[in-house]
Amino acid sequence: MKKIIIILSLLICCIWVSNAQNLIAVQNNSTPFFFTSLDSAIIHAHNGDTLYLPGGNFALNTNIDKCIHIIGVGHNPDSTNAINPTNIIANNLYLITGSSFGSLIGVKLSGFNFGKESGNGNITNYTLGRCNINGISLFGGYTASNNIFYENIISGFINLTMAQSNNFYNNYFGWLVSFGNYSIIKNNIFNIEGYTNYLINNTYSTFENNVFFPGTVSAISGNSTNNIFNNNLFVENISFPFGNNTGINNIVNQSQSSIFVNQSGSAYSYSQDYHLQPTCPGKNAGRDGTDIGIYGGMFPWKEGSVPFNPHIQYEQVAPLTSTNGNLNVNIKVAAQDH
Repeated sequence: MKKIIIILSLLICCIWVSNAQNLIAVQNNSTPFFFTSLDSAIIHAHNGDTLYLPGGNFALNTNIDKCIHIIGVGHNPDSTNAINPTNIIANNLYLITGSSFGSLIGVKLSGFNFGKESGNGNITNYTLGRCNINGISLFGGYTASNNIFYENIISGFINLTMAQSNNFYNNYFGWLVSFGNYSIIKNNIFNIEGYTNYLINNTYSTFENNVFFPGTVSAISGNSTNNIFNNNLFVENISFPFGNNTGINNIVNQSQSSIFVNQSGSAYSYSQDYHLQPTCPGKNAGRDGTDIGIYGGMFPWKEGSVPFNPHIQYEQVAPLTSTNGNLNVNIKVAAQDH
């Protein structure tokens, strides 16, 4: 309860003061500090600190070299119409040595990179959740392991060829993907029309409860080997074993139009509905008994993709103080259960 009160206080302070400028709150234990730029907030943060970003655009030129937790207000326009989405403006956000065990939740950004140059790599136990990202890369010569990616929209290339033992839950993938080795890939959507061989250099990994759009057969027969495919739904007609890959209980040869309630094309759209149709054979067909796709499994897709901290649904701040010197503020905040 004390933590919730502190977060609510930070949100209200941000709204009140940021009527003129967006302030980033950095929480160090129970003491908040406020900064006007994301670079400054990161530089002054300590290991274990949490950075709360309001809606708006935030330039980033600083590498993240410490264990910090960055939480935005979300990226879905429908869920952030009161406060705007959180956008990090940078060609790439770079995690370097020291950033392991940190997290990034609820923002939109272009590129996300593990490592940058010689001596800065090998990131572990990082969490990336409910973000909208163009692409993810791993600097050559390093690895990324035991990291968690959940409920993200990743529209561009995922290049984690040298990575291993990472977990991908309930994400939407829109382009070429290389997860590396010994990874777990569950309850995702692979909507990569127009490409073949879009599973690149994936070995000794487990694919379960995913939806695969066209292109998968040629991908698996290419350079992804020794993987396990269980309880997935394929648009293409495929049977296992396939090459050096094995699998059971897969649903194959499904019409793309028969899978989701409302979906078309190859790009993610906030206006489309990725729940399975009632007649789709993927209903309750996952290995755990839940739906195949992003609404099943351990991390079912959260409507609106908002973070777990209290979410501002409505805010109205008077442009001027009253004759008594009071500022009228009207805020509606909804608690989040996850």
